This record gives sequence, C-alpha cells and structure tokens, in this order.
Amino acid sequence: MDFILPQAAKTQERALTVSEVTDFVRGAIEGEPKLQGVWVRGETSNVRPASTGHLYFTLKDEDSELACVFFGYSRQRKKPLEDGTAVLAFGNISVYARRGSYQLVVSDIIPQGEGELAARFEQLKRQLAEEGLFAPEHKALPPEMPRTVGVVTSPQAAAFTDVVNVLTRRAPYLHVVLFPTAVQGDAAAEQIIQALKQADASGVCEAILLVRGGGSLEDLWCFNDEALARQLYKMKTPVITGVGHEVDFTIADFAADLRAPTPSVAAEMAAPDVRDLRAGLASRGGMLARSALGRIRRTETAFRAVQAGRLVRRVRGELADTEAGLHAAAKAMLRSLRAWTGRQEERTAHLSQRLAPRKAQRQMEDRMSDLDRTAADLVAASMRKMDEHARGLTLAGAKLGAVDPREALRRGYALLWDEEMEHLITRAAALTPGQAFTAELHDGLVRGEVKETAPKEER
Repeated sequence: MDFILPQAAKTQERALTVSEVTDFVRGAIEGEPKLQGVWVRGETSNVRPASTGHLYFTLKDEDSELACVFFGYSRQRKKPLEDGTAVLAFGNISVYARRGSYQLVVSDIIPQGEGELAARFEQLKRQLAEEGLFAPEHKALPPEMPRTVGVVTSPQAAAFTDVVNVLTRRAPYLHVVLFPTAVQGDAAAEQIIQALKQADASGVCEAILLVRGGGSLEDLWCFNDEALARQLYKMKTPVITGVGHEVDFTIADFAADLRAPTPSVAAEMAAPDVRDLRAGLASRGGMLARSALGRIRRTETAFRAVQAGRLVRRVRGELADTEAGLHAAAKAMLRSLRAWTGRQEERTAHLSQRLAPRKAQRQMEDRMSDLDRTAADLVAASMRKMDEHARGLTLAGAKLGAVDPREALRRGYALLWDEEMEHLITRAAALTPGQAFTAELHDGLVRGEVKETAPKEER
C-alpha cells in the first residue's frame, strides 16, 4: 500500500504539465515586441535545405547559437546559403513546442556586408517618398504604338541584346535609338543621368527604356542614386525600368513611370506585338465585312420588294387604262347604234308615208322590229364582251396582288430569316433553341431568339 503525505499531495495538485510550461514560455516570448521583427547578426552553420523548399540553419557568434528556419526559402532565393557566411537575418522569435526550444522564424536574409547598403536604401526610399517623387499622379503612360524608343544601357550588356531581340520580334516597324552608358561602378550613376537627359532632349523618343541585367546589391547600387531618382522625376518622356531580376527593386524603379521585372518584359511593355495588332485588325475587318454584307443583302431584299410593288402598280395602271378604254369604246358603240337606229326609224317613217298600201306598211314595220331586235342583240353582245374583259382584268389584278410580297405581309404573314438575313428559314427543324432570328413584317423587322421547337400537330 502506498501512502502520500498531505504536503506531497498539495505539491502534486500545483504541478504544471510540460505543455502548460511551453505555452507560458511561448506567450512570454511571442508577446514581447522587442523579439518580433528583429535583425539578428551572426555566422551560418549546419545549413540544411529541405525537400519542401524550407531552409534550416543555425546562427552563432563567439558565445551563443540560435536555431533558425526560413520557410519557402527556395522560392525566394536563387543562391544557396552556405556554412560560415556572415549574414543579417530578419524575423520573429518563436517557440517550437515539440522540442521545447526557441528559434528565429526568418523572413529575409542578406549578407552582412549588404546590411549597411540595405539601410541606406530604405532611408533614401522613405525620404523620396515623403517628397512625392514616387507619387502615382506624377507618372505618365507611354503611347500604345510608339514609333521610336530610346534605350539607356551599356551596348555590351546582355540586357541590350535581349531588348533588341524582343522589339525586333514584336515590333519590326519600331526605331530603336541607343544612348550608351555604364550600368555598374562609381561613375555609372552620373553617366546614366546624362544619357537620360540626352534621350529626353532629343525629341525623337516616345518612350525610354532604362535596363540592366541581374547582379548583387553592390552591382545594382548605381540605380539607387538620389540624383538619378530626381532626374527620372523631371523626365518629360515616359521611362520604363527593367533592372535586375524579378525580386530586385531599386530606387530608380520607384521613380520611373513604369517598372518591369526584367529587361525583356520592359521591351514587351514598350510596344504591342504586331501579331496581336494584325489579329485585331483581321477580326475587326471580318466584323465590318459581315456587317456590310448583311446590310447589302437587307437592302437588296427591300429593293426587290420595292421593284415588285412598282411592277404591280404599273400593271394595275395599265389594266385600269384598258378598262377605261373598253368602257369608252362600248359607250361609243352604243351611241353609234342608237344613231343608226334613229336614222333607220326616220327612213322607215319616210317610206311609210310614201307607201300607202297596208301590206307595204306591215312589211316595213316587221323590218323595223327586226332592226330593233338586231340592235338590241348587238348592244347585249357588246355589253357581255365588255363584262368578260372587265372580269378578266379583275382576275389578272387579283393574281398580280397575290404574288405581291407586300400584300402577303400586310395580311399578317412574315418572312423568317437567320440573324444576318442571309438565309430564309422555311422549316422549324432548321432552328435550334437559343438561335437568333429576324422576322420581316410589312412595317419593319423583329429580332428574337428561339426558345423551343416542336413538330406541327396533324389535324
């Protein structure tokens, strides 16, 4: 049987777990502002790149060591970190709970010799930003299609070759003017300033490229010159910088109108690709051609309809003239028959007076009756003939009206075309849901979209 003394029992109740101690230490360390966002100077040792892209190493000096981890180091740095390198590491002090140890979680690391330059860079950057040299409203965009571009760089630099190759491929119509200068060394900043002044004053450049290939912070330091930044601010011609690699930033990048990650990208930003321009022109030309063709076909359709209407009106006019002529002829014939009948009656009357015998008078009267019947038959036959001609004219007019497309549209019919009015649609199976169409009515056009199609039900 085990016995626990009362004092030991109280001690056991007050004991902390390992996790509680670790959480307490973590809160104390990570809650201390002085241990967050700190620069630590030391020499690297036990550098261990991981397959995940993280980097584990130790910073040490004469008396102490500090465990460090840089998450995603391989995605941010191209040069591998080696043992024995004096560096400045920036990050936060945290606690690794599994081992109960503290470490520096690094977010940036630079060789110790570059530390002073980095500090000068940040100080100048803040000063010029406060003066407004980096203000967006001061920056100007280069023209979309410049004819002449100036390039400020060294003629021996690979960056110049890259720029010329890109511009030759993308914009063979473009004139490129080189303004040579050194891009590295103590005298480079002043030479770059003079080359920029010359390019700006030439009056031929519509955009200027300031380019240089990659290098160390010391190699690119001439682009962090204060006088160069102020010259870029005063430039009247838009300036595009392409200095170093994508991760490199200089004061000149902030002062220029546009910043490109590399010299080649700067060249791409200076001028559009002629292949894209040709494709855009071809697309617009096709749209204009289709629009013009559709308009021509609609005009032809309207013209044919107008022509058909004019033909119908002309034939109707001719039929009306013919009908009027027939009526006039019939009236003239009636007048002639009546005049002839009158003359015959006068003649008969005159003969009756001269012929006394009754027999002769009866013969004359019979003759007059025959003449009256003959005249009536002639008049009736003429009227029937005129009626036949009138019915024929009316029938012909109706047939012409039946083929008049405007008459059919006025009776509620419509012509169904495709969207461009190029093809007449006569079958429901030729349409699909979502397809656009144009319906031509007698007073205009109606455009719509097919919701569904269905076969005609038999009755």
